[in-house]
Amino acid sequence: MAPGKSIDRSPRAFCSQEVLGKLGEARAALVEVQKSLRPRSGLSRSASAVIAEIDEFAFVLTGSLTYFHTAAHGTPPRRNGEEPQ
Repeated sequence: MAPGKSIDRSPRAFCSQEVLGKLGEARAALVEVQKSLRPRSGLSRSASAVIAEIDEFAFVLTGSLTYFHTAAHGTPPRRNGEEPQ
C-alpha cells in the first residue's frame, strides 16, 4: 500500500453475498470431511469449531442463526378441507 493511502474499512466494503457463498462452500466441505472422522477426534472437534465460527459470521452478516442450514424435508401442512394427493 502506498504511503498516505487508506483502506476503506467500512462494515460493507466487501460483497457479503460473495463472502457468504465461499463460506458456504468451505462449510459444506468441512461437514463432508467430518463424516469420515471419529466424532471425538481432535480433527472433528476442530472442524466443528470452524463450522460454528462460519455460522457466527453468517449470523452477524444476515441476522439468521440458520443461514447455512437446509430446510427440513417434508410435506407442507394441509390447508383445511384439502385431501392428501
